Amino acid sequence: MKRKNVIIMGIFSLVIFMGIASYLWYLYFNKYEEKLIKQNGIYEFERVVELANSGPTTYLNATNNDTEEIIPTYYFRVENESDQEYEYILYFQNVDVNDGCSESTRFDRSDLEYELKLDNKVIKKAGLETITNNELDINTISSHSINDYSIRLKLKENVTDYENKHFHYTITIKEKK
Repeated sequence: MKRKNVIIMGIFSLVIFMGIASYLWYLYFNKYEEKLIKQNGIYEFERVVELANSGPTTYLNATNNDTEEIIPTYYFRVENESDQEYEYILYFQNVDVNDGCSESTRFDRSDLEYELKLDNKVIKKAGLETITNNELDINTISSHSINDYSIRLKLKENVTDYENKHFHYTITIKEKK
């Protein structure tokens, strides 16, 4: 009888051990796969933010100080859910959109200036023509954090020919290799 009880307890312990080991094995590989997906940068960094504007509404008297509220602000964020720190680049690029616009109805970069904020603090303010190699910002993001950005594009004070003009730009977020 004692021998039978020992064998039953041994089998019962073995089944419990196998169940716990299988569950831990599943959790380990499930979490490992999640880390690989999050750390490759695709979801956090390979994103495009479109900046588009229709000129007549927004830029009517846009050089006056009392019209700051009608200049659009574009918001975007860089998120890092992984356990490591990343360095990334924000690329500012022209976009060719087939909406019937031409050189005469599109703002040139020399007509516009920008104000870039990171976590609600101004980090850059200059003319768009000063952006070299289309690199708007190079920054680092800590593990498990979010960098909130906003950008405002507005006319320079010396621009007078702004009616019926607009712009098309994108900001592409990419991991710096």
